[in-house]
Amino acid sequence: MVVVKGQHLIGKVLGSCVLEKLLGHGGSSAVFLAQQRNPQRKVAVKVFLPRSGMDDHMQRDFYRRFLREAEAVSQLDHAHILPIYAYGEQDGLPYIVMPYMEGGTLADYMSKRGPLSLKEAQWYLAQIASALDYAHEQGCVHCDVKPANILLDSDGHVLLSDFGIARLARTDVDPQQTKVTHHEAVLGTPDYISPEQALGKHLDGRSDVYSLGITLFFVLTKRLPFRAESTIALALQHVHEVPPSLTLLRADVTSELDYTVLRTLAKDPKDRFQTAGEFNVAFANALTAASEHKLARVWSKSDPSLSIVEQHSLPQVAAVRVKPSWLRGRSQKGLFSLASICVLIIASLSVSLFWMLQANSNHTGPRVNQPSVSASTTVIANTPQTDLLANMVAWPQSSTSYFNRKKQEYYVLNQSSDNLAALSSYMGYQFQDFQLTITMNELKSSPIGEDYYGVVFRASSDFFHYYLFEISPTNNKQYEFLRYDNSTQNNSDNSWQVISSGQAPSLHTKQGQSNTVTIVAQGNTFSFRINGSYLGFTISDTATPVLSKGSVGLYVDDPGSEVAFSHLSIESAKGCKSAADANC
Repeated sequence: MVVVKGQHLIGKVLGSCVLEKLLGHGGSSAVFLAQQRNPQRKVAVKVFLPRSGMDDHMQRDFYRRFLREAEAVSQLDHAHILPIYAYGEQDGLPYIVMPYMEGGTLADYMSKRGPLSLKEAQWYLAQIASALDYAHEQGCVHCDVKPANILLDSDGHVLLSDFGIARLARTDVDPQQTKVTHHEAVLGTPDYISPEQALGKHLDGRSDVYSLGITLFFVLTKRLPFRAESTIALALQHVHEVPPSLTLLRADVTSELDYTVLRTLAKDPKDRFQTAGEFNVAFANALTAASEHKLARVWSKSDPSLSIVEQHSLPQVAAVRVKPSWLRGRSQKGLFSLASICVLIIASLSVSLFWMLQANSNHTGPRVNQPSVSASTTVIANTPQTDLLANMVAWPQSSTSYFNRKKQEYYVLNQSSDNLAALSSYMGYQFQDFQLTITMNELKSSPIGEDYYGVVFRASSDFFHYYLFEISPTNNKQYEFLRYDNSTQNNSDNSWQVISSGQAPSLHTKQGQSNTVTIVAQGNTFSFRINGSYLGFTISDTATPVLSKGSVGLYVDDPGSEVAFSHLSIESAKGCKSAADANC
């Protein structure tokens, strides 16, 4: 029989409260629904549960930390901070008595309904920001802002709870006494921890602003910007990595909204909004501007109808609609540069170099290439990825990028009216040396007749550098292998380099026939197979910067084209010198 932590305390009397039901538990505490006798009311009681193996000194330290929550919060009086009715210690169990919130936590709410609409997210943001600004003015830093610590009442209002690792940072206290040690700092939840908190540095209210930004990112996308297998690896990602742009994940996020959130997630506290209130005002202003723009498009005589994505991205709609990033497509004579949206992303990030963080994949299986630590922007997967398309949450989903569950295919439709290419990027791990295989089937042709589509790989997080291998079965059985570099942000044709191009006789050209491409990437050398046939060459790329690792994406070049992608697998390239080898 499985014993749930804290279950044995049901029926116990703490102070004037009888514990009736276990509501939830964490690593060192449990929360109960209880009946308070004086006065008569239902309350929530949080009880500290000693961990096994703790000596007397460690136990006293945890008791002091737990009771500090009660002391800190009992001094705060704000409409959006959960009040403390009473607190104490009985039979070696410190406890806190709080109002019982029937609405549960924001995390519970998210698990039931998915990503929030922009307006609903702003409604909650305003309330939490007000609570944090008040707490910061009182010298109290929360240190653990996250959806699980945000409670909802029956009217949809939120209250910030669990100041369990908050500290008093009053100006009249010796700074040496207010500095949080590294041991204390890591008590924050790694998913939401600020860079300075992860490093054990001095904390102020701007640390909570960062955690609030991560919280907003999560409620808008129902995914976290950083993921890793170990706690330390995840904390270091907050220190070093660039979060993904929200414009890649939602169709209704404008560049202004994206910039607002990314500024909140700046690594240096000086580069963030200095208060939660400033963050809220900036987000509200960006949301108003976005709403006015969309309403203007609805009533424009020159543009009387909206696309499906635009209709669903109106502020009143709660469901997420993901927008792919848009890159410059091909003209009849050549290639264009990256779309201006990437310029906006880079301008908002304002970073030049980050260090790679090595961690394990969430997938099980034999370990393959152990990449050395070098410049990068995200985690590199160390295990074979049997089918990346099976991980649906890691791919954009909208009216132009979506899954056909029955056929196990992912469709990318290019609806651009500006000669732009459609790119759906994998929001999971990056890859170094590999053997990549993917099957592609063109469902709809482009009116311009070229119909190029393929795979982007080793893409930097800003998509200013990447390789592109694409095919055009109906255009005289053509293939092209290209490199894109746009560090100067000049959007010139010189950003593209055609590494190799020519005919691929093994391409299937009939409507409904699929083509399977295999790419072997080893360092700066590359080779290719199409439908099992080796193209007959190995290419070395000596250009700089070196593109040694990066993310992957699915690319549909020409407006009007629609392609179904399936069976995207990435395996170790160890023992595979080129696509001509039998081992590949």
